[in-house]
Amino acid sequence: MGKPDMVMRCYLSSRQHFADLFNGVFFQGRHVIKSWDLQEASERYSAPAEAATERFRDVKMFLKSGEMLRVLAVENQQHVDYTMPCRCMQYDALEYSKQLKELKSHNKSHELLKTPAERLCGITRSDRLMPVYTLCLYHGEEPWDGPLSLREMMDFGTGRDGFGTYFSDYPLRLFCVNSAESFDMFHTELRKLFGALKYRRNRAGLRQLLETDKRYECLSADTAETISVLLNIPGLQEKWSELKTTEKEGEGYDMCQAILEMQEESFAEGKREGLTQGKREGIAQGKKSGRIQGAREKTKAIVRNMLKRGFSDEEICALAECTIEFIDSIR
Repeated sequence: MGKPDMVMRCYLSSRQHFADLFNGVFFQGRHVIKSWDLQEASERYSAPAEAATERFRDVKMFLKSGEMLRVLAVENQQHVDYTMPCRCMQYDALEYSKQLKELKSHNKSHELLKTPAERLCGITRSDRLMPVYTLCLYHGEEPWDGPLSLREMMDFGTGRDGFGTYFSDYPLRLFCVNSAESFDMFHTELRKLFGALKYRRNRAGLRQLLETDKRYECLSADTAETISVLLNIPGLQEKWSELKTTEKEGEGYDMCQAILEMQEESFAEGKREGLTQGKREGIAQGKKSGRIQGAREKTKAIVRNMLKRGFSDEEICALAECTIEFIDSIR
């Protein structure tokens, strides 16, 4: 997993950001999920049939609303993955398998299995699993052209036999940052993060965004760091101590000022390098011109000496390796 993926995973580990992401994507910004109802629960899964295979959830949390328990998970993607519907289905299936295993262990240890059917399968007729909701967050640069469901990964042939009708599909719950028209459904700094990512390939557009949107003048440290990594601005963190601000709404980092200063410094550095290179090339060109001019003056002296000694033009051309026109210019 690359650094952008790790940084985004850490960013979404915040219960506020996690709740805001689900509320924005699933409920159009309504505050259905409360951050204080979330409990971090990320873990690795081992597939029973593949002892050496382990699967890691990027971010997983339990949501408890009253007596109701749910499992919410985010898979964050920096690159397009053409297996994503199948991957998410596998993650969810492993989660359900884990819940079943825990239920069976609990029922057996507490002697809760009463009927032959219950003893056979290991769970009671009234047992229920926690529903799992997986959201795939794509924050890469390229447009998402991968499948959006398990069905899109299948080859049904001509489809005339009717089998496709009975296929059990598995949709991919996907949010693509680079194709979203608006981020107004988010209420935390996710809105600022996603807004900046839209201009990853358009530095002029990014500069205009930062100059016109005052919200970027006071960012939290984790948002500033995440933006700097995802936008590939490694020198930005070095400026944080210089550009930390104390606004009415609290301490923060002025992303606008930081990036503008870095752009100006890059321009100045490029200008200095250009002047230095130009100076080097000028010196080299001067040396070259000097050598040419020196050789020319040497040839002139030889021709003058030969003319004084009475050499013919043909003899001078042959010995001094020059033209008649050159000799005439010296006479």
